[in-house]
Amino acid sequence: MSFNKTNILVTGANGGLGLGICLRLIDDFLKSRNATDTLNIIYTTRSTRKGTDTLKTLQAHLHRYHPSSQHNRATFQAENVELTKLLSVRDLARKLNSSELPQLDAIICNAGIGGWVGLDWFTAIPAILLDIRNNTVWPTFKLGTIGALTKPQLPEGSLADPEPPLGEVFCANLFGHYMLVHWLMPLLRACDDGTPGKIIWVSSLEPQSHHFNRDDLQGLRTDAPYEHGKRLTDILALTSTRSATEKAVASFTSVEGTKSEQAARSVPRQHVYHPGVVVTSVISLYWILQQAYLLGIYLARWVGSPWSNVEPYTAAHGATWLALASEEEIQQAEADAHPAAAAKACKVKWGTTVNRAGRSTVRPTEVDKWGITGSGESFASTWWGGSSGLGRKPGAMEAKAEDVEEFVALGAEVWEEMEELRRDWERRIEESEGNGGA
Repeated sequence: MSFNKTNILVTGANGGLGLGICLRLIDDFLKSRNATDTLNIIYTTRSTRKGTDTLKTLQAHLHRYHPSSQHNRATFQAENVELTKLLSVRDLARKLNSSELPQLDAIICNAGIGGWVGLDWFTAIPAILLDIRNNTVWPTFKLGTIGALTKPQLPEGSLADPEPPLGEVFCANLFGHYMLVHWLMPLLRACDDGTPGKIIWVSSLEPQSHHFNRDDLQGLRTDAPYEHGKRLTDILALTSTRSATEKAVASFTSVEGTKSEQAARSVPRQHVYHPGVVVTSVISLYWILQQAYLLGIYLARWVGSPWSNVEPYTAAHGATWLALASEEEIQQAEADAHPAAAAKACKVKWGTTVNRAGRSTVRPTEVDKWGITGSGESFASTWWGGSSGLGRKPGAMEAKAEDVEEFVALGAEVWEEMEELRRDWERRIEESEGNGGA
C-alpha cells in the first residue's frame, strides 16, 4: 500500500481568496484522492494571531464537513511572512528549506494588495446602472495610488550604495512571490519528473495591454499599479515555455551552487489563474457600500456574467484544480482549448466561472494580445465564450499571429529584467549581511 503526501503552500490565507483556496483544497483533495493519500497545507499570514485564526477555521471546516476517519489526512502548518519585506521572505524560505519537508508540490502565489484608495462613485453609479454585467467585471472607476513604495528593505548604513526604490503593490503582489519561489526552488525541484512541482500565479480578469508600461516595470508611475502588476504576471506565466524566455526562466528555476543541485529531479511548471470577481476586503469600503457592492456582483451574475463568483470558496476552484490535477490533465485541457495548442508551447490563463445557481467550473480566459492559448490562430468561433459570448470583454479583438509575437518578445524582455532585479536584490542582501546588517 502506497502513502503519498502532497505539500502545498498558499500565501495570504488570513481571509478572502487565500482562505477560500485552503478550504477548497481540503474538500477537493479528500474527495478526489486515495484514502491513503494525505495533504499538508502550509499557509502564510502576516502575524501569529492571524495564523491562529486561520488554523481554527480550517480545523472547524475539516471536522464539520468530513468524517472523523478523514481528519488525519489533512494537516495545516502556519507560517508568517510579509511579502513587502524581502528579509521576511528570505527567512521563510530558509526555514522551509531547512525543515523536514521532502518537497513542495505546489506554491499558490495569492497574497497581495490592491493599492486602491476607493471608488469614483460619480463614474461608478451610472456605469453600473447602464451595464451592470460588464462594468462590475471590468470596472474603470477604481481609484489607485501612484508611486507607493515599501519601507527600506535593509538596515540603514549596511549598503555602500543607496537602496533603490521598490514599489509596494509590485512587491506585495509579484516580486515578493518571485523571490520566495526562487528561494524555494530546491523544494520545488525535489519533486519527481513525472509529477513536477507547480508555480500557480494568481492574476486578475481585469488587466489589458494598455495597463502595462514597458518602461515602468514596477508600476510606479501609473494610477493602476494593481492592473499593471497583474498584466506583468500574465506575461511572465504565459511566455514561460517559449524559447525566447528559456534562458531567463532557467536562471529563475536554477539551484546551481546550492547543496540541492545534485538532488534536483525536475523543473516546476508555471500556471496562471484568476478568480473572476470575488468580494473580499482588498478594496476598503464602508459597511453599507460593501453590501451594495456585494449585491451588485450578485445582480451581475443573475443577468448572465459568468465571472461573478462573489464567494472566495467558489472563486478558488481554478486554483485548487491546477494544484491537484496531474500535469497530463492540465496539458490535455490546454490542448482542448484550441486545436493548435498541442503543437505549440501554448499556455492558458485559467479562470473560475459560475452559473446563476452558483455552480462553478474552470474555463480558459481570453487575454488581450495573447488570445486563448497564444497560438495566433482564430479561436472565438470555437471558444466556450463564443465571438460575442458573455465571457468576453466588450470590444475584445482576437489576437493575431503578430500580436502573439509581440507578446512573446515582451515576455522575453521582462523575464530578463525580473531576473536582473532579483540578482541585484540578492547581491544587496548579501552585502548587507556581510556588513552585519541583515
